[in-house]
Formats: sequence, C-alpha cells, structure tokens
Amino acid sequence: MGKLTDIVNKGVRLIVTDSAEQGAAAAEAPREREIPPAAFEDVAPPRVARSSVATSVDSFEAVYEEAGIQLPAHKYGVDKVSEMLESKRLASLGREVKATAVLAALEAAQVPIRDVIQDAVLRDKALDDFEAAKETEVQELKAKSEARIAAIKDEIDSLLREKNAEIEGLKKAAEAAEQAFVELQARKRKEEDRLHEVVSKFIEGPENPITTSRRATSPATPPKPDRA
Repeated sequence: MGKLTDIVNKGVRLIVTDSAEQGAAAAEAPREREIPPAAFEDVAPPRVARSSVATSVDSFEAVYEEAGIQLPAHKYGVDKVSEMLESKRLASLGREVKATAVLAALEAAQVPIRDVIQDAVLRDKALDDFEAAKETEVQELKAKSEARIAAIKDEIDSLLREKNAEIEGLKKAAEAAEQAFVELQARKRKEEDRLHEVVSKFIEGPENPITTSRRATSPATPPKPDRA
C-alpha cells in the first residue's frame, strides 16, 4: 500500500488558513476541513493482475490508463492541482497560503477537494497494483530462469560425463594399441631370429638375407684396406 493511501485511510485533515473575508464566507458555507476514512473506503481502480505496461516505462500515464482512471467530469484532478500549486503566482507563498489559495480557486470552480484527493488515491492504488503485478512477473521469471539454469547445468554435467568417458576410452584405446605394437615388435624379433637361424644353416655370416634386430643395429663391417 502506498504512503498516500495509508494516510488517507486514516482520515485527512486539510491545511487551511482563512482570511477575514474567507472566514465570513465560511460561516455561510463551511469549508470542508476534515475528510473521514470512510470517504475513500471504496476508492479503488480495477485491479490489474497482469500489466502490459513495461517495467521501464518513463511516464505512469500508461499505468493509469490501463487501470481505467479518468478525470472527474469537472476535469480537476491531482495533476491539475499540482500545476496550480507550482504556478508562478504561488511560487513565493508559504505552504498553508498556497493550500488556501488553491482551495479558494477550487471552490470558485465548484470542485470539491475530496474529488482531487480521490483522484490521487486512485492513482496511488493503481501504482501499488502495477508494482505488485511487476513483482509477480519478476518472481515468475526468476523461478523460470533458475529452473532453466538448473536444467542447463544438468545438461552440461551429463555432457561432461559423456565426453570424459569418451576421452578415457580414447586414451585406453591408444594405450592398448601402443602395447599391442610393442608386443608385435617382440614377436617379430623372435620370428626373425628363428628365420635367421634356419637360413644360417645354409648361408653363413652377412650373406644371410634374413634381417634381425641384432643385425639391423650392429655396426657395419669396415671395408678391408686395399693391398698394393
């Protein structure tokens, strides 16, 4: 609830300073000085649970329009009175004198001050409803975002587990291939040694065409020196 509405619900005492002439006129037609809380009990615009007005709106006119707030038939609302209070003619006057001058102008225009206050209360309640609607939107969006974030994190965790498992599989496959190659080399050397041994029964020494690891790594036989 807005501060204005809270105050009005407790009743309103008007700030009025009567001059001698105004005091005489007030004796004939007493100026309203206090407005009881009951006067504004039923003052409320249609409640807007969902607002189409953006949260970043610069002017609240769209909020008031959405709430269906219209000026009284005499066209004197809180904005009009605000302009009157801020006019250059009243700029140098004190608070009470300003209030009295504006009240006198309203009386001359046959505008009850309670209509102006009621217009302010309607706008205040519309702002409260707008704030509440936007708070609901924020909470809903926050909950939706948090749920989506949690889902994305689960997807990331699942993907990481999948990729880590793939990485481990690739590592193991490479290690297994490397180990198999080492074992192949050992078997190859053994087989070459066997072949070399068989062939060596028929062909001696370096003429043996079968290569072995020992032969492949042994230094080459230096050439014999030429004899003159």
